[in-house]
Amino acid sequence: MTVRLPAFDVLVDMARNDPQGLETLRRSLTNAVITAAPTEDARRKLRGLAFRIDMERRRASSPLAATVRLSALMSESLARLRQSMVDPDALRADDRADDGQLADVVCLGRAGSARIRPAKTVWPPGSADL
Repeated sequence: MTVRLPAFDVLVDMARNDPQGLETLRRSLTNAVITAAPTEDARRKLRGLAFRIDMERRRASSPLAATVRLSALMSESLARLRQSMVDPDALRADDRADDGQLADVVCLGRAGSARIRPAKTVWPPGSADL
């Protein structure tokens, strides 16, 4: 499925005069990209990324702050990609270091508990919270 983005001038006009319509367009385009993903695993990852982006936008105090947050996420992702290409062994060592940490998780509504890996930190320590 090919979805076309409206012309830039149309998007600017929507941003000024119909922000809700622009948000509806953003959501429909996002859903179209997710639906067009070739595998369920890819769709799951894209849904997770879309959720993460939405949460960063909600947490931001202004559109500019949201832009800065999302730019930082992209920079972090590109840095990891670069690291994987330049020194993949170091990246694997970092991932293995995280794997050694386990946490007890109590399942509510079911008997027993499980051991899982902790989630990775979204923002590195020392980052400014915008």
